[in-house]
Amino acid sequence: MIRKPSWLAMLGSRIANRRLLFTLAVLAICAAKGAHLHNHRLSVAPKRMLLFFFSFFTQDILLLIFIRLLLSHWLPSSPGQLRLFVTTISSCLISYNVTISLTSISFYFVAGSEIHWRNIGFVSDPASRSIILGGFVTFTGVILASLFLSWLLQAPCYGLFGWGADLFNWPITLVVRTLGRLVGSQASYDQVPQREFEYDYFDDRFTKDDDDMGHGYLKQSPKVRLSSPFSVSSRPSKSRRCLRALPYIVVSILLTALFTLSLLRPKDSSLIFLSWTSGLLPFVDFASTSPFLDDLPPHFGNGIQRTWDDRSALVKTTPYSWLPSDTQLAGFEDWYTNQTHYSAAADPLKISNLDEPLLESLRGKLKDISVKHVVIFLLESTRNDVFPIKKDGLIWKRFAETFPDHQIPQEAQDRLLTLTPTANFITGDYDDGFEHADQKKRGGVRFTNAHTAGTYTLKSITGTVCGVAPLVGDFDVEYSHHIYQPCLPHIFEAMNKAEEDTQKTKRDQEGKWKSYFYQAATLNYDNQGKLMTALGFPEENMVDREYLRSSEAKHGAVTLPDINEFAFEEDPLEDYFRDVFEDANQKNERVFLTHITSTSHHRFHMPAQEKYVPMAKGLDMMSRYINTEGYDDKWIRKILNVLDDKGVANDTLIVFLGDHGVSLPENNIASPYYNPNVGVDHVPLVLSHPQLPAFDVHDAVHSSQVLPTILDILLESGSLNEASRQAATDLIRNYEGQSLLRPLNVVNEETGEGQWQFTVTNPGRAMLTVRDARYPERHLVVPIIENVAWRFSNLTSDPEEHDSVQNFDFVSFLQAVEDGHGREVAEWAEEGAFITRWFVKENSKRWRFDHGA
Repeated sequence: MIRKPSWLAMLGSRIANRRLLFTLAVLAICAAKGAHLHNHRLSVAPKRMLLFFFSFFTQDILLLIFIRLLLSHWLPSSPGQLRLFVTTISSCLISYNVTISLTSISFYFVAGSEIHWRNIGFVSDPASRSIILGGFVTFTGVILASLFLSWLLQAPCYGLFGWGADLFNWPITLVVRTLGRLVGSQASYDQVPQREFEYDYFDDRFTKDDDDMGHGYLKQSPKVRLSSPFSVSSRPSKSRRCLRALPYIVVSILLTALFTLSLLRPKDSSLIFLSWTSGLLPFVDFASTSPFLDDLPPHFGNGIQRTWDDRSALVKTTPYSWLPSDTQLAGFEDWYTNQTHYSAAADPLKISNLDEPLLESLRGKLKDISVKHVVIFLLESTRNDVFPIKKDGLIWKRFAETFPDHQIPQEAQDRLLTLTPTANFITGDYDDGFEHADQKKRGGVRFTNAHTAGTYTLKSITGTVCGVAPLVGDFDVEYSHHIYQPCLPHIFEAMNKAEEDTQKTKRDQEGKWKSYFYQAATLNYDNQGKLMTALGFPEENMVDREYLRSSEAKHGAVTLPDINEFAFEEDPLEDYFRDVFEDANQKNERVFLTHITSTSHHRFHMPAQEKYVPMAKGLDMMSRYINTEGYDDKWIRKILNVLDDKGVANDTLIVFLGDHGVSLPENNIASPYYNPNVGVDHVPLVLSHPQLPAFDVHDAVHSSQVLPTILDILLESGSLNEASRQAATDLIRNYEGQSLLRPLNVVNEETGEGQWQFTVTNPGRAMLTVRDARYPERHLVVPIIENVAWRFSNLTSDPEEHDSVQNFDFVSFLQAVEDGHGREVAEWAEEGAFITRWFVKENSKRWRFDHGA
């Protein structure tokens, strides 16, 4: 028989034993609790957080002591079914809690926010597997680090919880023995192993069986049957007994303090939520999916309260003379099926500005411009303050702070100087702190205070192209539900049909509209292809990564590698842009093209041929993000050059709009997932046309206003024939958003309510960010489900939202707002909460969406 070297056996026992696995569970569970507390640290007042901090670990400590009891105290001393059962229970508990905890920690490192287990279904989407693989390196690193620390700490960690387990085991053993004596059976308690007090938990006290996970647990002599950890079989010296008892005394005091804090802790929802152990959070998460705003308690009695509960904007449709009666048009199904449909006249939140004059700088200018084509150019993950980048802005300061002298190196400064010249040209904003020899302006209106309709890209696209509030549901559920308004492709196709029916020769001169959707990313993720079809884009006019890589690609299969989980760089699309406008010129067609960039998508990797310039010491993610924004800027210039080359620049309205931003400069979080920071909401918005004057508008506006604005500019510029003009005139007044061409009205004269704007926070079902155009500096976060914090910030005094008021309990939240910002602001927050309550219920009705499904 070959004997293993003693050092190899020792190493094996050190690596593969229950001590290491138990320590791994301790580290994973406690680290996951640390991430949980850090993620919600602002939801509890600092004094409360400090006072009750250790009580948040009560469930974790009890769970770990229970596992420790299973591992060495409650295992029967003889083989049998009970031994197998206890082994199975302990193995399952360790495996489950370690997996949940390590996954939570890894997700927190990658996304900067806590994982929400009810969204776990997204992994069933084949296109999402690349996202999972993208986080695999982090997950592997977390596992290896945890295993290494577990190997180092296994002896003290196992011993420390052993003392706690002894203290819990003693009364249980006493009860079992007592019951055994009462029934006259010693067998009832002989099977409960006891600890010998003479054991030193930090000695090498484990038998071979204990180190071998294939054999059993701690072996004990049959003659050792002590009822208390403080009993002794042979009485040592008094000093030695005191020394041996000291750990039990210390652990007893700590546990008593822990349980006392837990009992004294107020029954506050914030404190309760912070107390859940990581293994229970999935169950808490799944139990919190139902909207809870129905039970919102009044506090000040301000706002609409429940007076709108019976109101809805859904009514029978109004017939349109230009709708064909023999053909059912997509997007207009409600007019043919006699279903109720959204009516602006019945919407208590609707405020119109169509009766207002044009903005002063536009008066007398629109009749002279030509709008034959419309392009919506969506900028992936683009913040307002990078379009263009600003010297001495927040991002610049964050970079500078990483250097000892607070000075950015010259190479990085030179890169920032040349990062966004196209954005300067488009916005006309050269007041960026840099010197510019050439200050050409393309022309157009820039809106400096625009918020997106949704911080999940597909919801943002829907809100923009359809002029609707995205569905308050997780991820892309819009494609399979009732899009409650016609989208721009539907409207342009309806105009085509209306022109055909008029039988006028003018239609031949103007040409028909054709709608296109182009991106270098996949359309397969989260059913995006189906969504684009539902929005009215013909499948044959969609280009994505799969088409560009296929043998059917018109300009040859693209072989570029992916730069993120979804896409390669945009350059191969340039030829397809040329084709669109070349065909339009030849066939006298009108183009509506929607395009979204993808290089600036998280994880912000540059194409291989592009130079990357580090901007800071550390802040690598933010540095990469800024570099990709530079690539996007060059890409935009290429498309502008295409329009110039094809002679259509002066006939094309381009709407430049961020789909959502990122909050890296504010809170170091790269993902918009469960991240309601203003850096994610605030996006650039420009109506760009060479014949428009270049000026800024500072009103609080919203991306859902883009659709009525496009209709307004087509009407005001005389770019529509009679039938199309009638369609646009009928439709424009029935959208929720106001026109961006006119001064914003901020008060509903009938109801007295403000111009409330809602942003659906990624992934969609948990919270909304809410603002009121009367007070655009007020940033309110309203939770839709339980265990999401209420939040309020004043962006004037706290532009980065470092000191926002947060609380899980509504009344406590209002009281905190009143304490920090005054009674009037707190009453406004209550008003906004009840407005949002009505809006969420109304949103489900419009989309015909059942939250309980």
